[in-house]
Amino acid sequence: MIPLTQAQAHVEERARALPAEEVPLGDAGGRVLAKNVVAARDLPSTDISMMDGYAVRAADAAGALRLVYEVAAGDAPPSRALQQGEAARIFTGAPIPPGADCVVMQEHTSRSGAEVRIGPSHPPKTGQHIRRRGEEVHAGAPVLSAGTRLGPAELSLAAACEAARVHVHKRPRVAILTTGDELVALGKEPPAGKLVETNSHALAQLAREAGAEPVLLGLAPDRVEEIAAKLGAAEVDVLVTTGGASVGDHDHAQEALERLGGKLIFHTVAIRPGKPVLFGTAFRGRVVFGLPGNPAAAMLGFELFVRLALRIMAGDRDPHRPRARAELRGGTLSRIPGLTFFPRGRASVDGGRLVFAPGAQQSSMQIASWAGVNAIAQIEPGEGKLDPGDAVDVLLLGPL
Repeated sequence: MIPLTQAQAHVEERARALPAEEVPLGDAGGRVLAKNVVAARDLPSTDISMMDGYAVRAADAAGALRLVYEVAAGDAPPSRALQQGEAARIFTGAPIPPGADCVVMQEHTSRSGAEVRIGPSHPPKTGQHIRRRGEEVHAGAPVLSAGTRLGPAELSLAAACEAARVHVHKRPRVAILTTGDELVALGKEPPAGKLVETNSHALAQLAREAGAEPVLLGLAPDRVEEIAAKLGAAEVDVLVTTGGASVGDHDHAQEALERLGGKLIFHTVAIRPGKPVLFGTAFRGRVVFGLPGNPAAAMLGFELFVRLALRIMAGDRDPHRPRARAELRGGTLSRIPGLTFFPRGRASVDGGRLVFAPGAQQSSMQIASWAGVNAIAQIEPGEGKLDPGDAVDVLLLGPL
């Protein structure tokens, strides 16, 4: 049995970012850039107005100005320059006419026919309400660097820079195999002594949320030959089994790994729930995880180890969940000698302070102990209890 930090270090050492592929920008959301995005041209490509109003020469603020034309967003820059005593009606996003050096908001003017006057209480200043060419980025400049995860704003910026296609790391493909003679597939009536299999549904969604593509291998009985055959045939980057990761007579994850020519890195980690976690490497550089069969333990094992590997493979330079200090609310938590304890619960903000309320159920067999969870506390090994009001470290899994 090894400590949590050592186990995660083993995973980080062996997980590698996958090669790049070029995809349409519309298919790149949530993925990690493998190559810089460079601006095709200045952004904006010309001086533009930031307001609806009038383009003028600041020196002409006094007296009536003659309107000579109007410019709307999308128009080509006017070829005729404004002369002394002239103004152009202009709209937000429209190109600034040559000769103009400022924009006056329409609220600060009065108009009569083809004449406009600027209110004396709002004298214009050179450069006001003008967004200059290249103000955001210049042509040829990198605007998004390799390693950037493409969220909504990053996708918008890439589109503004005319990056119709981008180079991103491939999505990891992760095979999920559930093992156990006691299980039947969803949709079948479970005979006496049998259970409906649930882990694959949870782990597949966790894989999707981690940016991976799950490949469901179905169920395998507690026979090492069948487990190894199903895993060996999967064309994936990561192999995950649930069940069979302990050391009982019907636990075959380690032997199946050996049948695949794999190398065992660790087997059992000093955590609760989910101590019997297996990790190793197999043929063609694949990494293999054997997770416990109990649902809460399987999900925690995925969160702590499999997700870490998937995010690294996806190119994420910061693959860990964000963590924070929170005030414990709604119950006590006991430290466990020799084991890092991960109680599930809800984090929220109360009076400007982050608080964590553990769920009433913390059994590794309780599926409902993960329902509604958006955080897990990390309680280091030791003696004694943590009481309401004490500070705890929490891993943030979702919105508060």
